[in-house]
Amino acid sequence: MRIATIDVGTNSTRMLIAEVEKGEVKPLFKTGRVTRLGRGVKESGELSREGIEATLEALREFKKIIEEFGVEKVVVATTEAARLARNSEEFLRRVRELGFEIEVLSDREEAELVFLANIRVFNPEGKAMTVDLGGGSTEIVYGNRERIEYLKSLKFGVVFLYEGFIKNSPPAEEELRALEEFIRGELRRVKEEINPQEDFTVFAVGGTITSVVAMEEEMEVYRPEVVHGYTVTREMIEKWYNYLSSLPIEERRKVKGLEENRADVIIPGLAFFKVFCEVFDREHLTVSEVGLLYGLALKEAELNG
Repeated sequence: MRIATIDVGTNSTRMLIAEVEKGEVKPLFKTGRVTRLGRGVKESGELSREGIEATLEALREFKKIIEEFGVEKVVVATTEAARLARNSEEFLRRVRELGFEIEVLSDREEAELVFLANIRVFNPEGKAMTVDLGGGSTEIVYGNRERIEYLKSLKFGVVFLYEGFIKNSPPAEEELRALEEFIRGELRRVKEEINPQEDFTVFAVGGTITSVVAMEEEMEVYRPEVVHGYTVTREMIEKWYNYLSSLPIEERRKVKGLEENRADVIIPGLAFFKVFCEVFDREHLTVSEVGLLYGLALKEAELNG
C-alpha cells in the first residue's frame, strides 16, 4: 500500500510518501515547508493568520504531489500548536475542507511513535534515548526494545524559545546566557528523573540537528540518505552555535545548508543541543530522519501487516 503521512507542526509542515508492506516502510519521497503555524501562540492563545494560510498552502501543494504518486491512504497529524490554540477548531475545519482527515496527537502518542520507530529502524543494543526538538514542544523518551522507561514532553520548542529569549540580531550575550540557563534547568530535571545508570545511544530528531549535518556537508540540496545515521559531535554543535549566533539574521540566511526560514530559530535549537550534550555528558549524537512521519507510516504498516 502506498501511504502519505503529513505532520502539521508548530514550525513546519512535512510529508512522507512511502510504500508499506508486511510491516515495513520504504520511503519514496519526503518534503517540508517552514510554515510557522504556532508563531505567537503562547502570547496570543491563537494560531496566527499567516501561519494558518502558509500551512493550508503547503497542504494544497502536498495534495497535488499525493495525486501524482497515486497514494492510497493519507494520514495527517498535528501536535503542540493545535493543542494550545483557542482557534484550533477553525484551523482543523479548514484542513478538512481540503479533503484531509486530521488527528490531534497527544504528547505521549507523538513521543511513543518517534521512539518506537527509531528502535525499530536502528535496533540499538542496550538503552536508547530519542530527543525530538520541535517547534512548540520537545519530546524525550528513554528505554530499550522491550519497554519505555521514561517519557517527557517539555513545553517548549525552537519557536517558543526564540520568541521568549531572542530579541536582537545577532543575539546579545545576555540573551544567550538566559536562554542556555533556562534549557539547562529543564534538562537537569529530566536527567535527575531518568537517573541513567548505564551508557545509552541518543537519536536526535528534528530540523535543528539535521541542519547541522546539511551545513557541515555544505548541502545545496538536502540529502536525507546522508543525514540519516550521521554522527554529529559536540564540537560541531558548539562550532555552529558560536558562529551563527555571531551573525545578523541576514548573514545567517546565506549559510550553505541552512534553510532561509530556519535562520532565526536555529540559534535556540543549537543552544538546546549544546546544553543537552553538557548536561548528559555526550560527545556525539546520532542524527535520525525517523521522526513522526515515519512513526505514523510504521503504525499504519503494522496495522496492515
